[in-house]
Amino acid sequence: MDQEVGPRLQILRKRIGLSIRQLAERANVTPGIISCIERGKNSPSILTLQKILEAMGTNLGAFFANGSSRPEGPVFLREHMQVISDNERHYTIVFARNPDLAIEVLDEQIRPTDTPPELETLKCDIGGYILTGMLELEVEGEKSVLRPGDAFYITKGKIHRGRAVGTEPVRAITVYCPPNY
Repeated sequence: MDQEVGPRLQILRKRIGLSIRQLAERANVTPGIISCIERGKNSPSILTLQKILEAMGTNLGAFFANGSSRPEGPVFLREHMQVISDNERHYTIVFARNPDLAIEVLDEQIRPTDTPPELETLKCDIGGYILTGMLELEVEGEKSVLRPGDAFYITKGKIHRGRAVGTEPVRAITVYCPPNY
């Protein structure tokens, strides 16, 4: 992930007037995690960074946009899309959160891991289509394994998580509707 994440996160936190403790409480992480990220001592996972950004009222696409103007449709060229990676996930933000779009779309690649990610709850509905690999999807305590060609739909507020199982990474197209504000 970008080495400038820590300083940029600190600037954003200060701009909106939050202390490290306030942000940690909002994001449901420890103040130590925020402090280590801001000082460049720790590189956050995409999921942790997503929680922290949501607590500040923004998202991955806006955070990594570097002030570039948002593309206008109907064509969205790949070279203008944001790409974000960590050790377990690789996201291409196809349609970023944008007041002019009714959806937010990600091309996700999830590497296999023995450890399931944290449970999460979204403020919007999410649907997805599995292109490759096998995704173990847990929704409200019930687990299912999805294969290529399978799809899922999770309504807002449901506790869920997904991880790649087997040896092949999962590639999925996910759609947030309305965008996760």
